[in-house]
Amino acid sequence: MTVQRFAALRTPGKGVFKGLAIYQTAVAGVFVLSSVLSGKFPVGHELLLASTAIMLWCLSALHPHFAADDERWRRIRERGMFFNYFILLVFLAVLLIVFALTPLEMSGYQTVSVIASFLISSVFITFVVLSRRM
Repeated sequence: MTVQRFAALRTPGKGVFKGLAIYQTAVAGVFVLSSVLSGKFPVGHELLLASTAIMLWCLSALHPHFAADDERWRRIRERGMFFNYFILLVFLAVLLIVFALTPLEMSGYQTVSVIASFLISSVFITFVVLSRRM
C-alpha cells in the first residue's frame, strides 16, 4: 500500500524549486561573505552551498522538461552527461597545471570541494544549455 502511495507522488512544482533556490542563494551568500571577510576563502563548504544554489536555479528552469519525463528529457540528460565528461577532463587538466605551475596551496578538503562544486554546477548548467538548444 505504501509503495503505491509513493509511486503516486508528483514532482514538486517550479515554485518549490524557485523558493528553495532563493533560500539556498541567501545561505550561500552569507557563508561566502563570512569566509571572504575572515580571509579564508575558499574553505570548502561555501562552494558546495553555492553549487547547490546553482543546481536549484537550474532545476527550476528545467522543471517543465523533467516533469514530463519524455524522450527529449532523456536525450538532454544523456548528451549533458556526455559533454560534461569532457568539460570535467578539461577542468581537471587546468587544475593540475595550476597546481604544478603556481604556488597555490589548498588542503585536500578544499580541492575536493572545488572539484565537487564544479561538477555539480557544470552538470546542471549543461542541462539548461542543452534544453534551450534542443
